[in-house]
Amino acid sequence: MAPSPDSLIALAATLLAFIPLALIAHAIGRRRRWRDPQRLFTWEQKKTLLARARWRCEHKHPLWPRCRAVTGLQADHIVPWSRGGATALGNGAALCQRHNARKSNRMPSPLYRWRLRQRRRKYS
Repeated sequence: MAPSPDSLIALAATLLAFIPLALIAHAIGRRRRWRDPQRLFTWEQKKTLLARARWRCEHKHPLWPRCRAVTGLQADHIVPWSRGGATALGNGAALCQRHNARKSNRMPSPLYRWRLRQRRRKYS
């Protein structure tokens, strides 16, 4: 028994709608983010970041004072390198090992970044 013309038309319409969506999804999945070819901060950049932070961790919780760590400081990307953040002084922060590990490759909120800019005005 042959399929009815109505079911063939419905099948064709479904396939015509699905194919462009599949191609778009495939193209989006293959899109690559731009990445700065320089992954790590240079020693000169790190010294500048640490000096700007007055040789102290820049992390500050909204309710508590700024972190007091002065040893084991690391240069961290504010916008993570893995998410397209540049390895540049404007995208760098001095964090202690604990806060850098806690931040990992998470994207900080706009409020966190704004608060960091405000704090830097006070100690620069």
